Amino acid sequence: MLTNSDRVYEDLVARGKRERTARRWASIVRRFEACCGVKGGYSRSDVVRFLVRLRSEGVSQNSINTIIQPIKLLSHIQRWKDGFPKLAMARVRSDDISRPVFSMDEMRFLISKAKEVCDSRELAFLAMASTYGLRREEIGTLEVGERMVKVNTVKGGQVVVQLIPDEVKEFVKDYRGCKDVRYLTRVFQKVVGKIGLELDGKRYGWHSIRRALASELVMRDVSLLNILRFMRWSDGSVKGELGMLAIYARRNQAEVDRSIFEVHPFLACWRNGGSYVGG
Repeated sequence: MLTNSDRVYEDLVARGKRERTARRWASIVRRFEACCGVKGGYSRSDVVRFLVRLRSEGVSQNSINTIIQPIKLLSHIQRWKDGFPKLAMARVRSDDISRPVFSMDEMRFLISKAKEVCDSRELAFLAMASTYGLRREEIGTLEVGERMVKVNTVKGGQVVVQLIPDEVKEFVKDYRGCKDVRYLTRVFQKVVGKIGLELDGKRYGWHSIRRALASELVMRDVSLLNILRFMRWSDGSVKGELGMLAIYARRNQAEVDRSIFEVHPFLACWRNGGSYVGG
């Protein structure tokens, strides 16, 4: 007998959606069921209860808007009596979004100090995050080999195989994955606590490292197309003429990786003997 998550999964696959996307939507449906129970149909109060749970976990409005989509699909599949409830969601303005980003000096301090006080697993997460600008959900699902790492991208659902630079090979050999994103958030907070970095109450996280890497690469006049490829933005997320270039340009990920490694702002901090020098 098919479960609700199975129905959502099969519906998406049948309509030609990526299998990884279908699995992610099915997992959200299971999360919804864990909150509201397994039923043949749901009401407005069930959806509200789920939203309360998400907000209590600190999930942002943008993420809630994404998470609610699989539940809307479930309402169509199950043919809820009153349909999916109309809920006046707050619109998120760009001015309201806080995007804390580490400075170059903070990144040097973060990496160099972490090498002194963090354990091997924490260092593996940090090395991967600072090398590739990984999203939180990507950090825990890597497939790490001796020379290459497979990144299961969150946006677009594709798998990208990237080179591992020599500077971080020593630190990523103890990598062990974890699909619990809340645990990964706690790891970040633990790392920051160990090194004593003051964050002034702002909501820093793994994505702050991603923003720092993107910012530093732009300031080093790196090709925007290479930045997009290296940091795994989907072609569909790129607008205008650059979007068409991303679609038609031939992709050679290894060449992109090597060109980025030559100017990478954080790799030097991972070299043996690399240390923080304030100033």
